[in-house]
Amino acid sequence: MPDGVFALQPETSVPGPPLYADVVISRHLARTFTYLIPAHLRHRTQAGSRVLVPFGRSFLQGVVVAVADRPPAESASKRLREIQSLLDQDKGSELGPELLELSRLVAERYLAPWGQCVRLVAPPTYPGRRKVRYGLTEAGCWALNGGEHLSAAEQELLRRLARRAKGLTETSLRKAVGTSFGRVLRKVVREGWVHCLEAAEQPESGVRTGRRAATAHMRDDLDSWLIDARFQPPVLSPDASARLDQLIRSCDFSRHSAILLHGPPEHRLASLMGVAETVLAREQTILVITGEVLRARRLAYQARSRWGDRVVLVHSGLPAAVRTEGWRRMREGSARVVIGTRSAVFAPVSSLGLIWIDGEDDPSLKEEQEPRYHARDVAWLRADRNRAVLVLGSFHPSLETLQAIERDGVAIYLGPEAPGQPKVELVDLRTYPFGTLLSPPMIEGIDRALDQRRGAALFLNRKGYARALTCHECGNVPRCADCSVALVYYRRIGRLICQYCGASIALPDTCPACRAAKLEPIGFGTERLEDEVRRVFPKARIARLDRDVIRHASQEDAVRRLLGAGELDVIIGTQLLFQVGPLPPFGFVGVPYADAGLHLPDFRAAERTYHALLDAVALARPDDAGGQVVLQTYMPTHHAVAAVVNRDFQTFREVELAMRKALGYPPFCHLISLRVSGRNADRAEDSAVRWAELLKEQARRVGWQSGPGTATVGLTSVHAQTDGVSVLGPVPAPVAKVRGRHRWQLLVKSTDREVARALVAATLEQMEGKQPSKDLKFEVDVDPVDML
Repeated sequence: MPDGVFALQPETSVPGPPLYADVVISRHLARTFTYLIPAHLRHRTQAGSRVLVPFGRSFLQGVVVAVADRPPAESASKRLREIQSLLDQDKGSELGPELLELSRLVAERYLAPWGQCVRLVAPPTYPGRRKVRYGLTEAGCWALNGGEHLSAAEQELLRRLARRAKGLTETSLRKAVGTSFGRVLRKVVREGWVHCLEAAEQPESGVRTGRRAATAHMRDDLDSWLIDARFQPPVLSPDASARLDQLIRSCDFSRHSAILLHGPPEHRLASLMGVAETVLAREQTILVITGEVLRARRLAYQARSRWGDRVVLVHSGLPAAVRTEGWRRMREGSARVVIGTRSAVFAPVSSLGLIWIDGEDDPSLKEEQEPRYHARDVAWLRADRNRAVLVLGSFHPSLETLQAIERDGVAIYLGPEAPGQPKVELVDLRTYPFGTLLSPPMIEGIDRALDQRRGAALFLNRKGYARALTCHECGNVPRCADCSVALVYYRRIGRLICQYCGASIALPDTCPACRAAKLEPIGFGTERLEDEVRRVFPKARIARLDRDVIRHASQEDAVRRLLGAGELDVIIGTQLLFQVGPLPPFGFVGVPYADAGLHLPDFRAAERTYHALLDAVALARPDDAGGQVVLQTYMPTHHAVAAVVNRDFQTFREVELAMRKALGYPPFCHLISLRVSGRNADRAEDSAVRWAELLKEQARRVGWQSGPGTATVGLTSVHAQTDGVSVLGPVPAPVAKVRGRHRWQLLVKSTDREVARALVAATLEQMEGKQPSKDLKFEVDVDPVDML
């Protein structure tokens, strides 16, 4: 035997008939793949085990979803490949049956590949602890000792592995073999001379150190918030306390129940603390989910001050070590209060007693990438399966939730009472010169607040100085080269920036089209509003609160401290005003363009505008404390604006629901948004038209069409009306080109969600299987939140 070469002891094998595993791969693949389980892994491989498997010329991670003693019929005649190694080295790190089934249900509901959904429930990876290594097999020792004819590169690779009983990482082997590493590795693995294994990079003592570091980071992350009286649960009035008692009585922990909690954030926080005590006394687990990281951190701070180390914070911004330690504590049951953002709905908790969604109307609860799940709907599904109580809290519940609760749930209103509202004044901008930014009532309100030192807040949900530049000579508007949108003008930095891809160009001196030096800004954003306020009130201390100037939590804390200390007179912000946490009440709140959101091509535009205006009004002091709100608008009679002024939610709801029912939108039907995108405009359009034709054809084939369908096929519309199913489109997406990809959109409407899903699933498989170009993407969004 050559120097440095030794024979490895064969791994323990379990005799018996072969076993087969169905594995889902973490890729955009809907089907499962069957692998042969090696003899030495039979006693450890089970449903939920994470594995490393050969896939084509590479190795991919997957999850075993089923184990059988015979292969599926379609695989019986094939030569099956073996699982290379298990990735679950620690006992209990495999996925439990509940989470595995939850991932399958999410894949089914949102028409997403199971492999993508399994990633949602898998434990977080911690690169600092484990790396995949390659080890020498007994057959490899035999080949190295002269049993096979080896090339120089193969011999060098096997010799290096023979010197390392714990194996070597891919990086180390690549340095030894050189440019031919990929080809050599594929051959030695295929021949069975080398196999993949996962070895701990750190000793057990290092792991304990990592856990201590993770716990310390979690504590620092929570304690970084200032201890402020505004963060403490308020003292509830007798009426609000009675409603809290009603909430606790409504929680039947012996079965699934859904409760809508309608009230401001501070009252919802007090209610959460009261209900949570009841759940913890039953030795059950609490799952709290919110759309924003900042809100999750504040809730976790409050919970930790009461329940200590039983609280775990979960969000994607935490270091891998912290997320890994949190996952371990949730799995073993030492964490009884789990608070996080939308991904926390997949937390590996047991004995689930309460799921609390704080801000159920928040669009951030909807995932933008595949799989496009909605945390609120997944929470409803999980609460039902675990017989847990689901509480949906919101200051302004969504219309879909209100309808669902009326069918199967309880609604509880926590206030505030009407006398605590500020005075709201409406300014009709049609009576002022076009482009008026600050009307006389707005200026008077700000001036009065400054004189009384009560502070003023202005809400405008648009960033930058102006929405675009336009040439006064030829009308040209500079646009992004990769996106079909106008570039937003930022005056302070003198640049034009795309809000979709981030492309930035210097401010041109002349029009790119006609070379005229007549470029003028149109529209306005927070930057222009700030300049205008500084011009009118030169001595005022002004701050801006948007993502252009506020990028870190420390900056938000600084603004909040300045406001609390009375060192700011006017604050101008986007929706970040409602997300940074409790702010002191303002003497004046102004909305320079109250109907800005009403012009978006989205059926929820009115509802979202109504909610945003309610949030703005809530920033002001009550009327008896001198609080005033001014709303400027070109649409003073719109039902969303009028409902805020008149404090008439019921009228808004009736008008909005009547419009949606007439047009066929949720909550009266279910939507599935389909999108085809590609870099070639013609291929993307042709594929979108083909998809629409397949949808109509499939609907007719299965008998869903009850009468003569109507269809208009062209560049603008393909429409097929079936029994309970409508196919609209294709049409160019509202933003027809993003990052160089041309986008076409279809919309499937149905009164039966299952029928719509079956229709889309059948045609999606055909489109992806016969697509003419790999560049084309076919995206499915079930129950979309953003129609853009």
